[in-house]
Amino acid sequence: MAVPTFTERLADLAGGAFLQAAAVTAVEPCAPGFVRVELRADAFGRAEWVPGMKVQLRTRRGTMKMRTYTPVSWAGDTTELIAYTHGDGPAADWFRGVQVGDSCELFGPRKSIDLRGLDRVVFVGDESSIALACALTAVTPHVQHVFEAADPAAVEALLAARGLADTSVVVPKTKVLDHVREVVPAEPFDLVVTGNAATVHEVRRDSRDWPRRPGEIKGKAYWAEGRAGLD
Repeated sequence: MAVPTFTERLADLAGGAFLQAAAVTAVEPCAPGFVRVELRADAFGRAEWVPGMKVQLRTRRGTMKMRTYTPVSWAGDTTELIAYTHGDGPAADWFRGVQVGDSCELFGPRKSIDLRGLDRVVFVGDESSIALACALTAVTPHVQHVFEAADPAAVEALLAARGLADTSVVVPKTKVLDHVREVVPAEPFDLVVTGNAATVHEVRRDSRDWPRRPGEIKGKAYWAEGRAGLD
C-alpha cells in the first residue's frame, strides 16, 4: 500500500473538518450517459435544504478536487443526484463505476439558485441542468423547458423517465434560441437559464428584446469550453 504524501494527508485533514461522509444506497442508470444515485448520511437529516441548492462531491480521498451537483430531492437523511457521466474526470469516472455500498464525501448543501417563489417559468439548460429542472418540480408545475443536447435522444429518454417529457423540447446544440422564443408565454413569467456559459449569456442578452420579457432572471453558468469548475 502506498504511503500518503504530505499533500494527501493535508487534504484529508482539511476535508475532515467540513466534509460529510455519505453512503451510496441506490444506483440506477436512467438513460444513456446518465445515472441516478441516492446518498445517505445521518448529518443530512439536520441540513436545511431548499430546491436549487448545490452540494460539492469529493469522490477520492487525498485530494481537494470536488465537483458540484444539484440535488434532485432531499428527504430526511437521504439525497438524490442525477449525474451526466461525460468526459474523463474523476467525478465522471466515479459515477460510471459507483455501486451500492460505496462511500463519498460531500460539502453542503449550499446556496446556488433559489427556486422558491417561482410560478410560471421558462427553463433553459442542457445535460448539466436536468437535476435543477427536476428540483423545480417541487416548486411549480408551470414550466416550459428547452434543453440543448449533444445526444437529444438520451436527454429525451431521461426527461420521459422523470415525467418532464410533455413540457420539454430537446434541440441540438446551437439551435436553442429559436425554440426558447417559441415557448415564451403570454402570461407573466420568470426565466431560469443554466448550463453552458455561452448559452446562459446568449439567452439572457436575447431576452432583452423579447416582446414579453421575464419578470425575474435566475441564471448560472455550470461550465464553459476549455474551463472546469465554474460552479
